[in-house]
Amino acid sequence: MRDNTGGQHRRREEPEPARPDEFVWRLTPAETVAAFVRGAVLIDVRTIVERRAQGWLPGAIVLERSVLEWRAVPNSGGHLPEVTSFDVEIVLVSRDGEESSLAAARLRELGLWRATDLAGGFEAWIAADLPIGGDPAAIRR
Repeated sequence: MRDNTGGQHRRREEPEPARPDEFVWRLTPAETVAAFVRGAVLIDVRTIVERRAQGWLPGAIVLERSVLEWRAVPNSGGHLPEVTSFDVEIVLVSRDGEESSLAAARLRELGLWRATDLAGGFEAWIAADLPIGGDPAAIRR
């Protein structure tokens, strides 16, 4: 692009926005267990079909992705009792970590600054040979 004087216009380099999958707080399966043990709210956003196929995440609250914002934001009127403030640590889990990464970014946009997710999703959980089933005691060692 040239300006009136014949010189080159220099495009200002703008930093690219961080992608949700590059969020530095994404957790490994072991870190997810540690977060749960210290009191993080673990939310499984997989579909019922995915949960039936892969198994249940011990201690997780199951929320369909379509109602996550309404149920997770403290001042929504329909929030989960476990989400008592915007400071609550929330760990989201999806099938492979893609949907949970985007959902965690959305919760952070809404003020839940400690929202994160399990990198690699439930597939990473299974690969780490962690327990499957609904009993929270299974991962509270």
